[in-house]
Amino acid sequence: MNLPPALFWMLRPKADNGSFDRQRGSWSGKQSTQAASSHNQPTYQERSILRNSFRAGLIALAASFLSAGMAHAQGTFTAASSNESDVNAVINGPTHKAVNGDTIQIPCSGTQSVTWTSTLTVSASITITALGATPNTGASTFGAGTNCLTITSATGILFELDPTYSASSNVITLQNMTLVPGSGAYTPIHVSGTGTASGMPLFRIDNVAFGNSSSQWAYGTGSNTGEFLIIANNAFGVTDHNSSATGSHVAFISVNLTAYLGVGQYGDNSWAQPDSFGGANNVFVENNQLYQGLWPLLENEQTFPNIGGGRAVVRFNHTTMDGTFFLTGGHGLETDGRPRSMRQVESYGNLMNCINGTVGNQCYDFASFRGGTGFIFGNTGTVTGSGTNWKEVIGLATYRIMGDGFATDGFGSCGGAASGNAYGAFDQNDGTSYYSGTMGGGTSGTSIVDSGSPGWTSNQWSNPSDGYPYSIWDTTQGWVSIIQSNGSNSLSVSQSPHGYVNGGTAISAASGDSYMIRRSKSCLDGVARGPGALLSGYPAVLNSSGAPGPANEVLDPIYEWDDAAPAITGGIEINTSYSPPAQANREFFTDNALGSPHVQTSPTSPFNGSTTCNYGSGGYSCGVGFGTLADRPTSCTTGVGYFATDQGNWNQSGSGGQGQLFECASTNTWTLAYTPYIYPHPLVSGTGSGANPPPPLNLSGTVVQ
Repeated sequence: MNLPPALFWMLRPKADNGSFDRQRGSWSGKQSTQAASSHNQPTYQERSILRNSFRAGLIALAASFLSAGMAHAQGTFTAASSNESDVNAVINGPTHKAVNGDTIQIPCSGTQSVTWTSTLTVSASITITALGATPNTGASTFGAGTNCLTITSATGILFELDPTYSASSNVITLQNMTLVPGSGAYTPIHVSGTGTASGMPLFRIDNVAFGNSSSQWAYGTGSNTGEFLIIANNAFGVTDHNSSATGSHVAFISVNLTAYLGVGQYGDNSWAQPDSFGGANNVFVENNQLYQGLWPLLENEQTFPNIGGGRAVVRFNHTTMDGTFFLTGGHGLETDGRPRSMRQVESYGNLMNCINGTVGNQCYDFASFRGGTGFIFGNTGTVTGSGTNWKEVIGLATYRIMGDGFATDGFGSCGGAASGNAYGAFDQNDGTSYYSGTMGGGTSGTSIVDSGSPGWTSNQWSNPSDGYPYSIWDTTQGWVSIIQSNGSNSLSVSQSPHGYVNGGTAISAASGDSYMIRRSKSCLDGVARGPGALLSGYPAVLNSSGAPGPANEVLDPIYEWDDAAPAITGGIEINTSYSPPAQANREFFTDNALGSPHVQTSPTSPFNGSTTCNYGSGGYSCGVGFGTLADRPTSCTTGVGYFATDQGNWNQSGSGGQGQLFECASTNTWTLAYTPYIYPHPLVSGTGSGANPPPPLNLSGTVVQ
């Protein structure tokens, strides 16, 4: 950097007796024997010291100029007004260019409303806060406090937060405001981070009220068409103490990791890395007060290709469920093409009140899995209104094995393709062709008649004992579907649930089609699947070979226990209708309590450590118990779980329980497998450093098929 001429003149080298000691950062002068004059003039030595002291001061002044020219310290800056242009001016210039660690205040006094017609884009890890608010804090409060500022959105995205990982000052925060939809509004908050091998950026969104009594966010109605209030990608952190107004008709948050640790796209690397259960490497949703009309709190469906690989923890929220499909869930490979499924979800301690509202009086699931794995426990469902009910606790749906699946821009249906074929190559097929034939007369829709006389026994191809279904692969049309039943020369197959058949509309068998009977033991990113080989590219290939091939994802079971609700109308704890390969005590373990959990009273009751519980009128198939550590069964069957409610110290709220999950790693051997992450989240309690989240310490045990 060039110095101003005046500074250059004052700092140029002088031929005097002073010298700068760079080690000590001070000036020193040579000794002089010159005596002072009779007129008390300074000696040569004194003049040198004065001159050098003056020069040292100028050096310090110059250093400050240089520092100001290169960077500036963190600080607090207040916008001139609450208009978007003035807020932008103190973030992106010209008033001020924000740096990591800055706090940007939006002024507000009393009650103030503004309309923003442009997106505010923020790339620095800063705090944006609206003044005049009384925020809610702590574990005992839910939803947003009282806000002064209301912003009406008249733009597609209101806040675009784009942080990049930093070793310090690594948190971007948005808080203390009310956001309502206006003309052209879509998604109010979009977080799109950039990670590195060292870590991911962090974010916190708190005390934001979405909508008010006169204006609610609603998907696909009026001028607002956004499906989510928050879309988060490639960042970890927490959304806490937020609210959505009564009558809202929109999902709360979409959680994605398309480039986990800065690697790849589509969620590929998240699916190649270990579970992060009980660790910081998740998006946390806690202490929110939300109204969910039809749409869930958490999902991952969003415009291609910015979804995939999400990892989320949903805990201690209060929700009103108006005909809602589920509290948490995520799309699989069947509907979004190339992007990957939701990777993992933890959901616990949530209170969900199902009402007889504008959408309907039935709420379906506490959680839905269309791929991936998770822990679901300690949630409470209630009902308000005539005829209101819950259908089941969890729904499992690996739709690709039921016939769904894009092939033109994705992975196709599951269960039919030979290894190396572009369709289904990433699944784990058993490699056997059980029958090849041609469809003959009488074939129509999902009913198939073989052109010959194969002489099959009744239901030879349905309900195999190991649970892995047989599939028909129509090699003429390209569709795949599982066999429901068969006669001596006839087969009945499942219609695809959504009609996404390799880019078509529905399964329709036709006379003259060639077909094969094959079998898949694992569908890519299916229910209860965990890490596998890294994929890359479009269309996808194995990163290791550059060609399609089995991803070999490990079996990673789902665990569910202690979830309470009124009588489950579906009469089943976990519904596997759309995921026939999923079997109890293999793909999932549950206490099977049908909404009425039973705490352990002794080491043998109600859970005996095998796969049986003895509550009710008789024994029930189950694989999880919960109670004190002293009442944990002394013997156990591999894979089952026990949640010891008096263990751990992760709940720092001062109320509520603790608990740790032990899994039976081998016969009669209990191993600590899971401890929930610190609650409240460190970014909420103020104990978070904003540095790189530590690696997870409490990983789920993974059972390999």
